[in-house]
Amino acid sequence: MVDTGYFTADERDAHGKLRPDVVTKNDWALNAYTQFPVDVFNVSSHDLRYFSDLLAKAGAGRRTENESTLSRLVSANAVYEQTGSQLVKPFIVREVQSRQGGPRPVRIAFIGLSENTPDPPRGLKLIDPVEAARRTVPEARKLADLVVVLAKVRSQQQVSRIAQEAPGIDIIIDGNAGSLEEVFTPPFYVGTTLIVFTPYETRMIGELRFYRDAAGKFSTKQRFIALDEILVPEDPDAKQVVDAAAKAESDARSKSSTALERWLESSRMRAMVKPQSNDLSRIGSSGSYVTSAACSQCHIDQYLAWSKSAHAHATNPLPARPFEFEMRCLDCHATGARQGSVNEKPEPALFQNVQCEQCHGPGGSHAAKPAKGYGRVADIKTSCARCHTPETSPSFDFQNAWAMIKH
Repeated sequence: MVDTGYFTADERDAHGKLRPDVVTKNDWALNAYTQFPVDVFNVSSHDLRYFSDLLAKAGAGRRTENESTLSRLVSANAVYEQTGSQLVKPFIVREVQSRQGGPRPVRIAFIGLSENTPDPPRGLKLIDPVEAARRTVPEARKLADLVVVLAKVRSQQQVSRIAQEAPGIDIIIDGNAGSLEEVFTPPFYVGTTLIVFTPYETRMIGELRFYRDAAGKFSTKQRFIALDEILVPEDPDAKQVVDAAAKAESDARSKSSTALERWLESSRMRAMVKPQSNDLSRIGSSGSYVTSAACSQCHIDQYLAWSKSAHAHATNPLPARPFEFEMRCLDCHATGARQGSVNEKPEPALFQNVQCEQCHGPGGSHAAKPAKGYGRVADIKTSCARCHTPETSPSFDFQNAWAMIKH
């Protein structure tokens, strides 16, 4: 059982990261691939965001429930940008016992290839799938009786090029179906390479049968089985997984939305408390924050400049995207988040928007006893870069940005 790729969801938030509910959905898909074992699956460009994050966690020494599943990933053209090393194995060889009672199992090499769109996450690149095939097929051919390419390539012309320019491929299975208009594409040959296509939304399951003659050469027959409720009744175990996955996805959306609503409410309540220099404890455990309103009492020109900037409205995008919300959003869209030490839990931000103290530090002591020396930012560029990263702010220009808020 194999998958040609794009089996995880790829809906991203405003900063190009997978939403929390999408990660939950993908976790369940991967668990299902363990419970109903898929032997090999291709990591397509659409799957890269999820698996690059998951593999980074596993590589950092964190065990995952899906370690055995991760060992079944293939991709010959997803590589790390700096080193050129492979994200996952370019191919996997599986041994299948022959039903004809042959002297040894049949060795099948499965190679993974993907189209180049959408763009991969930072740090990764997708080399041309034709070039990747030219590099990988000879190596796989040495170790296998059959070479099967699992591809997620939209263009049939490109699939044909792979077959033409990388001799030695027996079968290319391409997951090209993308709409109801192309629900089924008939198989065809390019030279001796058979090219078959996965039907749209798994409305059929494809079966390939290989027959070995006395000389050891293989011939192939293929068929597609329509998956309708009459011929293929619903599997109770699979239905249970699907229902549980749908509930988990819905719960994740609800959790994000509720967390955002609760934080907005609590931050509004804090904003209503006007801290006094002699009563900073009213703000709570992080009482050293006094808000930009307190700063305005002495620094009115700086306050007016801030109030006209995007920093003063940094929380505004959050309510419009409740399903994207995670507490880490507050690290950059709000003020007063506390990361905590190794043994402490981080605390969410106290106040809405990027206020003065987000850059200058807590101002409680300074408000209580004003004096020179408070709030100097030693390295402004580095301070800005904590939030304005190439991923979250790809068009950010420090010089232009600083010119607008300089004070």
